[in-house]
Amino acid sequence: MHWRYATRLREMRDRLASMPRRLSILSLAVMAGITLAAAGLVDLDWVQVQRAQEQSAWNLALAISDDFNRSIGNVNFKLDSMVSAIALDGADPRLPERLKREVRATSDQFGALLIVDDQGQVRVSTSDQFKPGSIESGFEAAIARRGLTFSTPLIVDGERWLPMVRPIGQESGHPISIVAMLRLSYFERRVAALRSDPKTMIGVFEPNGPGVFRLPELALNIDRTVPDHVAIHAVGTGASVSFMGRSPVDRVDRLTVVMRAGSLPIGVMVGIPISEFVQIWWPQAATLIFLAASMLLLMVMLHFTLATELYCRHQAEALIAEAVDEANRVGAQFRLLAEFSSDVLCEIKFDSGFGYTSPAMERLLGWSRDELVGIDPRTLTHPDDLLRMRELSEGLTPNSGPQIARFRHLCKNGSYIWVEASIQLTCRNGVPEGFVSVMRDITDRVEVERRLAEASSELEQLAATDQLTGVANRRRFDQELAREWRRTTREELPLSLLLLDVDFFKIYNDTYGHQGGDQVLKAVASAIGGTLQRPADLVARWGGEEFAVLLPATDIYGAIEVAEIIRVAVEILHIPHRDTPGGCLTVSIGVASTYPSSNNAAEPLIAEADTNLYEAKRLGRNRVSAQTTTLVSGLGRNTNDSEFDVGAF
Repeated sequence: MHWRYATRLREMRDRLASMPRRLSILSLAVMAGITLAAAGLVDLDWVQVQRAQEQSAWNLALAISDDFNRSIGNVNFKLDSMVSAIALDGADPRLPERLKREVRATSDQFGALLIVDDQGQVRVSTSDQFKPGSIESGFEAAIARRGLTFSTPLIVDGERWLPMVRPIGQESGHPISIVAMLRLSYFERRVAALRSDPKTMIGVFEPNGPGVFRLPELALNIDRTVPDHVAIHAVGTGASVSFMGRSPVDRVDRLTVVMRAGSLPIGVMVGIPISEFVQIWWPQAATLIFLAASMLLLMVMLHFTLATELYCRHQAEALIAEAVDEANRVGAQFRLLAEFSSDVLCEIKFDSGFGYTSPAMERLLGWSRDELVGIDPRTLTHPDDLLRMRELSEGLTPNSGPQIARFRHLCKNGSYIWVEASIQLTCRNGVPEGFVSVMRDITDRVEVERRLAEASSELEQLAATDQLTGVANRRRFDQELAREWRRTTREELPLSLLLLDVDFFKIYNDTYGHQGGDQVLKAVASAIGGTLQRPADLVARWGGEEFAVLLPATDIYGAIEVAEIIRVAVEILHIPHRDTPGGCLTVSIGVASTYPSSNNAAEPLIAEADTNLYEAKRLGRNRVSAQTTTLVSGLGRNTNDSEFDVGAF
């Protein structure tokens, strides 16, 4: 049995060795290209997911910062009304009771109110935990900094309080401050309401100090994933930083962003687990890897198929060469070889057509030798291949050697099959008189090549399509924008861009679930595509709940009209959304238009459309905004602060 396997291995080696080196190198290059392209697409998808998650973290950190600032501002406002009624000499015996009433009125925020001097001595207190006359040394550092500041959080009766120190005046040349004990549970509830994913880590901290609070609460101290000098720099200068690292609290790898909470000396930290990235990225990456592996398998199969075909062809050519060399001496042997060859051997004269044909002709094509005698071979060639075959025959010379041609040959039953022919010019006394041809059936090989081309086309289409909505993805949009920019520059035509955002989409997701959100995105994409009438118009998913529409050869007026048609098309879908003013899903649209030139880029056009989109959302959503012109839908009014009159739309 072993000798049989050895024989097969030697046969396979001989077949591969018979392939031209250039063809082998080309096959390897194509397979390497497929591998690199798939790796590039997978890596690009990972980068896009990482950027989207980082942007989400920044948005959440900014929302927490704004909320924290608003809450502290409200507390500060309440303190203003209290401070205005405080007599610094402490002579009013009703002052403690008045402060206690104020604390009870705002018990969700305040735990206690203290009035202390610069030595930390308590003058007035609303809590039994801090007796008047006692020294609270923990407040001295905060009082010394002057101005609104915070001290180290305290645990009082099992509840965490954050001391907020604020100077209110002086007594006998010594500064007097009011200390508001803020209930951290109030701020934790507000921050928790902003966190959509329970796996997201949120922390509020002081530089060089313990954490104010952390969600989820795994430890009282904040994650020290952030180096101390980075935290001090971020809070002290207002700069923002982002990085990846492992939390020492729960040992989870996260993408973390750190920023200052507005004007307060407090830092905000948001960390998204890297595992969330993988859950988003892996399905599409697995699809790309599967398609690339399928294409590589097809390439390997084609490679071995070609090796087999070339091996057989080389074998046939060797037989023909040997038969020609021995023709004068052993003509009978040549005839014997020709009769039993699996390839079709033909002798064709320029003046008389087919001369000799081997029996394989009848087995392969159905034509007998007698039926082909005197027939012009061009009558058996597919009409679409005649020009190519004529050019090949005209290029034959005595020194050109065998030429390879692929064409469709007519069978006796009226059908056509693909054949590959090795054609050699024959001469008599140096004068060309015809040629000999060796043909074989390559129909299966052509079919394999066709399927490979279709698979390559499908992979390219997949790489340019958003999987959820079926419209173009950001990569395809960037390519089309660059192409249309060059075309409109060359033809001196306008180019317009619409940026759309689904109104209150995050609330929709929280209310109806992410699957409902996915269905909404599909419906909006379908509605947008249904309004576009020209082949050059392109709708693409910009990211999240945003879409972009590219309108070549369209000025600002036409773009506004298309935007309003899209807005109405989405509105009349009547998709229920109980958290919107109208009770149904709507979109806001920003419009921008320009005349491209070789001296400018497309980024200002995108920035203008994005600015107008945010202007439309700022003015109430469900409307179209173009430059400073905003079209208000369903309200019977519009604002027009620019030279454009959009009231007719």
